[in-house]
Amino acid sequence: MVGQYGFFRKIALTVTATIGLMGSVHASTVTAIGGSTGTVATGAAANDVIGSVFGYFGAQLFADGPLKVEYTYLGKEANDTNSFLVLGNLKFSTATSNLGDTASETVSLAGLLNFAFGANQATPTVTNGFNSATTNVPNFFVSFYNGLGNLGALSGTSGVIAFDDGGNPADADYDDLVVKFTVSAVPEPATWAMMLLGFAGIGFLAYRRKPKPALA
Repeated sequence: MVGQYGFFRKIALTVTATIGLMGSVHASTVTAIGGSTGTVATGAAANDVIGSVFGYFGAQLFADGPLKVEYTYLGKEANDTNSFLVLGNLKFSTATSNLGDTASETVSLAGLLNFAFGANQATPTVTNGFNSATTNVPNFFVSFYNGLGNLGALSGTSGVIAFDDGGNPADADYDDLVVKFTVSAVPEPATWAMMLLGFAGIGFLAYRRKPKPALA
C-alpha cells in the first residue's frame, strides 16, 4: 500500500512539474518601433471603420520574442480592391473578404511581424519594416487597445493596423483596409523539451510499476 502511495505521489509531482513548465512561456508583446504619434481621421476626412483614434504614423510592428499573432478583418471604406498579406500570401481582400475573417502567423524569434498591404493589387505595396509616414503614398497607422478595450493606447497585446492606399492625399483617413491583431504566447523550444521530458518520466514510472508475469 505504501509502495502504491509513493508511486502515485511521484506521478502527481511529475504531472505538476510538467503543467508548471507548460505555463513557462515567453511574455507575448508587440512594440511599435519608430514613426510619430498623432490622431488619425481629423478634419474633413473621417475613418469609417475605427473612428478618430490616437496612435502611430509610420511605425513598424516588432515582436519581442516567440508569439502567435491572429489577424481579423474589420472592414474598409475604399472603392479600390486592396489586400492584406501574411508571409507573402494573400489573406484578406476588400473585394472578397467578410468581416470577422481571420488569419494568423507564428513568430519563432524576436523580429518584425510578417505582414504587408497591397494598394489596389494582390501583391505587396507597403511591407511592415518599410512603412512610411508620408500621407500621399500607401502606408498604415497603428493603435493599441487599452485595458478597457478602447483604442488609443501606445502599447498592448492587441490593436489595429489601418491602411491608407495613398490614392488621394486629401482623403488620408486610414480606412482603406483595417485589420485587428491579437498576440498570444507560445512555448519556447526549451520549454517544449522540458515538457516532453516530463511526459517521458510519467511513462517510465508507469512502465516500472507494470506487474511482472508470474512464472509457470
